[in-house]
Amino acid sequence: MSNYLVFSSLLTKKIRIGIGYIKSRFYRAFNGLFHNAAKLKDELTTMHLVSSYRYCKPCLLYGTEAVALNATQRRSLSHTWQYDVSKVFHITGDNVSFVCNVTAAVHFCELLIHRNVTFLNNLQKFHSQHLVIGYLLRHSGKNELHELSDIL
Repeated sequence: MSNYLVFSSLLTKKIRIGIGYIKSRFYRAFNGLFHNAAKLKDELTTMHLVSSYRYCKPCLLYGTEAVALNATQRRSLSHTWQYDVSKVFHITGDNVSFVCNVTAAVHFCELLIHRNVTFLNNLQKFHSQHLVIGYLLRHSGKNELHELSDIL
């Protein structure tokens, strides 16, 4: 078992991406920030700090654009994000979805897909002349890009 970026991969016929390491890094960052920000007793400030691209959100998003996450993994990361919303605002159930929709410009699963599509488009645009990258784009990248575009 090896750690590369934030993904644990088991080498078999297919490379399987484990997201447990991503989630544990996010929870570590979130719990530290939440513990310190709880003294403020201001939920919106805490949510802004958690949502900003400087503190917790990068831990959950780092490297996700470079791999093909399946729907279950995207839902798991989305659930992790919803967990922090429920903890910050002390809510449960449908209220969590409502607050997520109000506080975020884009749903978390859509954000993951959009980042993946942007990465593949940039890869195709700037690095398709590279021998190995061009081969990978022709054999798997274009299919993946088409599938992700259909989801959006």
